Formats: sequence, C-alpha cells, structure tokens
Amino acid sequence: MADATSSIALKDQDNGIINRSKLDPVEIPWTARYEFLKSHGYLLRPRYRPGWKPSWPPAERNPEYRYEDASLPLHSKRLDAHRVSDGRPVFLKLTLGSSPELGIARILASPTLKDDPRNHCVPLLDILEDPVLPDGVILVLPLLRMIDRPPPATIQEFVSLIDQTLEAYLRTPDLKKILAPRAIREVERVSYYFVDFGLSTHQKSLTLGLAGQEDAPELSEKIPYDPYKLDVYILGMAYKRVFEYIYRDSDFECLQPLTNFMTPIDPTARPTARAAYDYFKNLISKLPDEEFTKRLVSHAGETTSERIWNDIEHTIWTRWLSHWTRKRTAEPLT
Repeated sequence: MADATSSIALKDQDNGIINRSKLDPVEIPWTARYEFLKSHGYLLRPRYRPGWKPSWPPAERNPEYRYEDASLPLHSKRLDAHRVSDGRPVFLKLTLGSSPELGIARILASPTLKDDPRNHCVPLLDILEDPVLPDGVILVLPLLRMIDRPPPATIQEFVSLIDQTLEAYLRTPDLKKILAPRAIREVERVSYYFVDFGLSTHQKSLTLGLAGQEDAPELSEKIPYDPYKLDVYILGMAYKRVFEYIYRDSDFECLQPLTNFMTPIDPTARPTARAAYDYFKNLISKLPDEEFTKRLVSHAGETTSERIWNDIEHTIWTRWLSHWTRKRTAEPLT
C-alpha cells in the first residue's frame, strides 16, 4: 500500500487557491468505504458521503473556517469519524493485514494489557477488513490530540507526561518501540498514549533498522543493537523535544538531570527503564511545591501586558492544581 503523506491540496490553476469543492484522488477511496463503515457503526464526515455536494456558496473564499465538509485530511491513510452508538469521535487508520502493527495492536488489545489503567498505549477500539484494498485493515482508535496543543502550562504537566510514559514502558516489557515515541494527548482529559507501532518489535533482545523519528546513534542495518536501551534514549530525547526546545532552558533545570541520565551516546551507559523511572521518582520527590506550579514561558517571550494577564490567569488556575500536584506522582509503582 503506497504511503502518500503530504497534505491534500487541489489547487486552482488560475490563482493557486486550494479547491476544496472537489475530492482529491486520495480521498475518493474513503467515499467507497462510507456505507461499509456506516454498516459497522462508524460515520464519516458528509464530505465522504456518496454524491456529496459542497455546503458553502461558490463565492466563499475560505470555507474551511466555517464549513466542516471543507476540512481536508492530512494523510491519505488516516481519517476522523464518529461512532454511531455514542457519538464518540474516532480515528481510522489504514494498514496492511501483514503489517507488524496489526500484530502489536492485537497484543495491546489483549485483556491483560487493555484493562490495566497503567497501560498508556493507544486503545484499539475495533479492527475492520478494508473493503477497498486487498489485505487492507482499518484500525479504529480514539481521536487524540498532539501533546503541545495546547502546550503544557506547568512543570506538573510535564511530570505527569513523564510519569505516564515511563510507566507505560514498564507495563509492556516485551514490546519495544524502536520508533521515536509519539505521545499523544487525549482530548477530554490529560492522559498520554503511545501511537504508531509500525516499526515495533516483540520479544526481541536485539534488532536491526534505521527507520524512526529519532536519529539514535546505534541505529544500523548491519550491527544488531539493544532495543531496550534504545527505548530509554528515544524517550529521553522525546522529553527534551517536548519541553526544552519549546520553553526557556531555565524553566527545566529541575528535570534536565533526568534527560541527561537517559540519553548517553553509549547505549551501555544508559539506565534501564526501571532505573530511569526510579531516578525520576527520586528527583521529583526533592522538588519544592512551588516548582511544580510555576508558569512556563516559551522561547518567543511575551509582552508586558501579556505577562501580566498570563500571570493573573495562571495564579487563579494553580489554586485548583495545587490540590493534587504531588498526589499522582507520589504513588509507588507496584
């Protein structure tokens, strides 16, 4: 199955404006899936209903701001939908039945892992055989949002992110994610999930490969490397990319020892996931309460009026946050 990854963009030949009134060729297969998905309890947006006509007037210049059916997908193999039974937003992902991702998804959906609240791998809601592509499979997942939309506002939010994601590694010890982890935020509450297991391995002490979102030093197609130590490195680097590259370095001096501990160039010098988790717990246990609730400021800075308003808003918000800042992270992992 070809991987068309760029944004969909049909442009008018005269003025270069994206023509949203027509389906892109990569969108057309979704119209062929519309009735099939509906019969299985999932409803695509009206744009993919057979016989769809744009709901906006022809003279509308920017319909994407006002009309739902003007929204285009960002990927040919991924699309949003709603579950008919309860209206829940879901995320549909196409993969191949022969893909390792399907096997990993089934493992994660097993009762032992699925029902464990400390498992932070994205829940698998359903598996459907694709009616369009031979050997195609549609994975039905919760609709999530990226962890920086909106961005975390306090150290406590990053502490929660680290706590949940390190915990997830300890809860799935035989599943090694040799792909830079993509922790995604749940829409309704701040829970973090790992997604995209197309490059994952299961019960392997050594592995090969160069693919992944993080350019780890040991990646190789010829020399086997330890995926367990790679996990620790790419997770530590993910933390750095989430907070140290977004906010001022001074705001994260309290957590930098953890990321430094997890990311030595030499894999043999890295801790195990358990050792990293214990180090993290010990580190945050020594932080003063005010460190958890201080407001974070991005590298872009802010004007005086923005700072005053943001300080006031943050002060009010942290009155609620202060009631549970340490409760979650002080709980031992059993």
